[in-house]
Amino acid sequence: MILAILLAGVISCQKELKFDPVDEPDHNIVLRFKPVVQFDSVEMKFDTVTYKNFFKEAFTVKAFKFYIHGIEFINTDSNKTYPIGNEKYFLVDFADSNSIKLKLTVLPYKYNRIAFTLGVDSALNVSGAQTDALDPAKGMFWTWNTGYIMAKLEGTSPVSTAPSKMFEYHIGGFKQAESVIKRVTLLFPFGENVDMKSGKTTEINVTADAYDWFNSPHDIKISANAAVMTPGVLAQQIAENYSKMFTVVEIIND
Repeated sequence: MILAILLAGVISCQKELKFDPVDEPDHNIVLRFKPVVQFDSVEMKFDTVTYKNFFKEAFTVKAFKFYIHGIEFINTDSNKTYPIGNEKYFLVDFADSNSIKLKLTVLPYKYNRIAFTLGVDSALNVSGAQTDALDPAKGMFWTWNTGYIMAKLEGTSPVSTAPSKMFEYHIGGFKQAESVIKRVTLLFPFGENVDMKSGKTTEINVTADAYDWFNSPHDIKISANAAVMTPGVLAQQIAENYSKMFTVVEIIND
């Protein structure tokens, strides 16, 4: 009888034990993009600052945005790859500060590369307008032509022959012969890795250089091409140029 009473008391005490809920972090990686023009240390400014491209053509920037998805973290030493939700699309719009920080979750491990796809896959281009980052309200969907604008750079230049001295590069094209979809793999700075530990957060800072839209390997002069707004050879050339605009400049491990 005494044993039964003791057991009942223990069970009663156990039932009374309460634990405060622990908030689990919704991410452990912050991928932060910063717009620049030629110099990685200086952030690009909209409208108020005049820059020069490779051909010494002056320009200001009014819009700079692009789609990415299929993010992967890579360890080349072990040949291991960790994908981050391949179906998740992000629109990086440098006019929207909320869009330049991507919050991701990866398996705790050590990584020395990051890869992602620049653009929107062909299947979604033929499925009509989507939602979230792919919502037409984001200004990246051609209502007059099936498909998404994969990347956009707009501004003004005194050498432009377009009305109001505008230049507009709306780069799209998903069909095989005119595709501008690019897979990008970025190395980390020498000696730096994502050293992801359980319960810790890492920040990766990446620059996107508008200067690279105009050259290397293809020469794109505003004076000759102030507007590129349809799929085709010029769009493919610009896409090849801007696929090289990214640089990982800093990794901050907790």
